[in-house]
Amino acid sequence: METLEPPEIEEEEPADNMVLINGIKGRYMDGYLKANLDHLKKDLHKDYDAFLICDGQERKGKSTCMIQNAWYMDETFDLDRVCFTAKQFIDAVTDAKQYQAIVFDEAQGYLSSRRALSKFNVALVQVMSEMGFKNLFIGICIPSFFELDRYPAVHRSVGLINVYERGRLACYNYHAKKNLYFEGKKMMNYSVRPDFIGRFGKWFPLDYEAYKEKKRKFALQPLEDIQKSRLKKMADAAVDTLKGQKPDVIMDTGSNDGAGTQ
Repeated sequence: METLEPPEIEEEEPADNMVLINGIKGRYMDGYLKANLDHLKKDLHKDYDAFLICDGQERKGKSTCMIQNAWYMDETFDLDRVCFTAKQFIDAVTDAKQYQAIVFDEAQGYLSSRRALSKFNVALVQVMSEMGFKNLFIGICIPSFFELDRYPAVHRSVGLINVYERGRLACYNYHAKKNLYFEGKKMMNYSVRPDFIGRFGKWFPLDYEAYKEKKRKFALQPLEDIQKSRLKKMADAAVDTLKGQKPDVIMDTGSNDGAGTQ
């Protein structure tokens, strides 16, 4: 299991173009990113919603970056609206109040299987209308932007933040993100030039220990679901055999005689 590092407690020296957030000591944000979030805040109150994607490799800090953004967009943002499963995400959107922020934080391979990824893409489409009615800010943290279906990735999201190394981000607006999806997806690379490159700090606006505990609790859930599914198939096959019926194939041996195909 991934070991999560504790956040830095000491105050950080702000990098160039970093601005202090709400006068709170140690909480800095990239000035260009803040300006864009301020624009999104105004849009929410003009009867829009905001669906923002953040991607990057594991351990680069994309969760920290997006949770900072969500807290800046909505000071009532708390751990209840950090989601690690599709069901949690749907429930959070359903229960959310107007203008609130929600983050889906892909936890340790939750979307690594086709089944889980498909389920999440369906969940996104299901809640799109609710997001619009409530003028919500939705942040999605995933390993790769290219894994999302075309509708949420291209047409529905307002932008993309690519965390390419710790503390560093590249931001794509709606049009640049659209070009990246079609051009970059061919070779799975970020060949399209971002609108700007910036930084983000290490500060974490929520209870970090509680966050780690919630994340660890749901990190193993996809594996448990797969194991339960396999056990059920084996049990059903055993029952079919006892009844004298030919069971469905559970494993594919890879032979070419057609016996192992499903």
